[in-house]
Amino acid sequence: MKNIKSNEVAVLVSGPFNEPFDYSVESIKDGVCVGQVVLVPFGKRKNVGIIVGEGTRTIPKEKLKRIEEIYEINPIPQPSIELINFLANWYCVCKGLVLKMVLSPVEAITSTQYRKVYKSKFQDSDEIEAINEYKITSKRKLILDFLFKSKQAVFQEDLIDNTGVSKSILKDMTKKNLIVQEFVKKQAYSNLKVHNYNKIKFEINKLLNPEQKNAVEKINVSIKKKKPDCFLLDGVPGSGKTETYFQTVKTCLDEGKQILILLPEISLTPDWEKRFYQTFSFAPLVWHSGITKTKKKQIWLSALNSSAGVIVGARSALMLPILNLGLIIVDEEHDPAFKQEEGVRYNARDMAIYKAIRSSVPIVLASATPSLETYHNMKIGKYIHLTLPKRATGAALPDIKLIDLKVNTPDRGKWISSVLTNEIKSKLDNREQSLLFLNRRGYAPLTICNSCGNKIKCVNCETWLVEHRSQNTLVCHHCGYTKRISNTCDICGTEGRIKACGPGVERIEEEINQLFPKAKLTVLSSDTMKSQKTLVKTLEKIKNNKVDIIIGTQMIAKGHDFPDLKLVGIIDSDVGLSGGDLRASERSFQLLQQVSGRSGRHAIDERDKGVVFLQTYDNENPIIRAIAKNNRDDFFEKELSSRKNANMPPYGRLAAIIISSKYERKLDGFASELLRVAPLFKNVKIFGPAPAPLYFLRGKYRRRFLIKSNKTVNIQDVLLNWTNKIKTPHNVKLTIDIDPFSFM
Repeated sequence: MKNIKSNEVAVLVSGPFNEPFDYSVESIKDGVCVGQVVLVPFGKRKNVGIIVGEGTRTIPKEKLKRIEEIYEINPIPQPSIELINFLANWYCVCKGLVLKMVLSPVEAITSTQYRKVYKSKFQDSDEIEAINEYKITSKRKLILDFLFKSKQAVFQEDLIDNTGVSKSILKDMTKKNLIVQEFVKKQAYSNLKVHNYNKIKFEINKLLNPEQKNAVEKINVSIKKKKPDCFLLDGVPGSGKTETYFQTVKTCLDEGKQILILLPEISLTPDWEKRFYQTFSFAPLVWHSGITKTKKKQIWLSALNSSAGVIVGARSALMLPILNLGLIIVDEEHDPAFKQEEGVRYNARDMAIYKAIRSSVPIVLASATPSLETYHNMKIGKYIHLTLPKRATGAALPDIKLIDLKVNTPDRGKWISSVLTNEIKSKLDNREQSLLFLNRRGYAPLTICNSCGNKIKCVNCETWLVEHRSQNTLVCHHCGYTKRISNTCDICGTEGRIKACGPGVERIEEEINQLFPKAKLTVLSSDTMKSQKTLVKTLEKIKNNKVDIIIGTQMIAKGHDFPDLKLVGIIDSDVGLSGGDLRASERSFQLLQQVSGRSGRHAIDERDKGVVFLQTYDNENPIIRAIAKNNRDDFFEKELSSRKNANMPPYGRLAAIIISSKYERKLDGFASELLRVAPLFKNVKIFGPAPAPLYFLRGKYRRRFLIKSNKTVNIQDVLLNWTNKIKTPHNVKLTIDIDPFSFM
């Protein structure tokens, strides 16, 4: 890191600030350096920040505030600082807010820790001998002699190790003034037990097929040469993508480097961790919102002091200041969970690519159904394409069959056709597992009064309440509002006319219980898997064939490998196929393809291979047909052609301005003012303001502007020039969303 000899430095402060502030440094014997974490006075409080350069020398010295503390930890690495600047500029947010994410948890830096030390209080050995008159025990005499001979303070743990005494003896001796106890501030460090990885010279696992070996060899070259290549590891479901990139992790560890692996969801980590441990015989450090602050603190410090070898986590793990990075892997790179939709809106996958470039390390994007942006970048040669076209087990891909619900209509009040029911029965007879997929939580997505037509909505959002019959509640899945199920309409007062409409996974569970009362069922959704422990136990039961029928939401769609699963039934393939969302078709295709890929992953015999049934009312839909023909690339090419004709991403640029307020009239007034000062730029189109599809959410009204431009346009400058022309009222919130994923 760059040393600064000046005693005036620029400090980027954590918080809603975009420019650094000048401070003075009390002593610069050896200078300070860029990236050092400091505590500075800021108004009436103190704040944490990092040194980013020399001061501007525009403030008189007598008015310049001093840095209060320079923390004794490694400086934030240069690639992390560059990521802060780039992410803030790209997504139009304050650099200090991005820094706040990098320095989280702040307790890892600011919590002062002390170590006990002990000193001798005697000047010569005769004084110690004189104490014998007081019948000092042999252990206490040992302590006195050891401290006297040491001639300096001894840490408590070292004293105990060398003498074998207990803490209680030291405490009593201090109380009796026989020894001196002091406290010294200790440098921040991680006491986390990380793996002790021994370099193992190994050949590529002979179980890998030629395509896997080829992928490993190409990535390994980039690791060893420190080339920031971006690889698309593109394999069908079950092709062994995880085992393939595990081999490259070994290479990186042998090179003495750290590895960052990003997974989209916490639900993927238990099974993934187990596979990792079976391969490496040590556990990675796992980072996500569910771990304790203490654990986060330890992992953060381990990343910064280079003792952490492998860190796996959700999108926020990208912000860890990893000192000695050698490889980044983004698993399920297409997943929308990598886009943060609250606070600082950023796409962790895209920023991981930038971080890899600035760190001069390769990055692997792994997926069976790549995002269209990634697929396009591969097609134009920007990313290196590594294909895994076969399942690693040698199993054939499943047969995919359509069930036309217009012909095979389920019985009234039922949702599973007789064709699918017969297939489930066949699998039960063969002691094979079935999976029924429906991406709707709860019992029913809509509750309506058959007397007056009232659809029961959330009081805080313009959305229907979802019935959760198992809990006897109606729940809003956006804000969490809950009310008890009632048989009386709140609007017309009629009793007994409240009806649940449409199916959720609870309703499918009820139907399966009626059809197959002896079958062992489990439901995997965020409502039933409330803890990691429950999830791990359930997954183990499924893998050990102690479950006959699995019913699940998107939680079950990816990352899981069930050896005995031979049938996947998709209850409602039409969900998500329509709507104004740019990525609706893409996401639906990815989800259905991922779910289909769970079937028959270990069926070696062609006659015993897996099967997938898609129930649909629209069997001519291009997405349904592409899945049925197992023709992913054909669907992608058609979707890309459509995007190109409309100048939509990845060929054009999109951004959104979302404004929200509790007061609808004030919101509309501000929206009109914002429209009035809208800029006129070549190759830029502005649509809106229009009510957001969810125009009332969490107690606030929402309006949206959609901005569309050519790729040559600096859309960030357009938005900042526009929004800076007008002051946003204090009761209105304005958010800029670059490359939006959600249009709701």
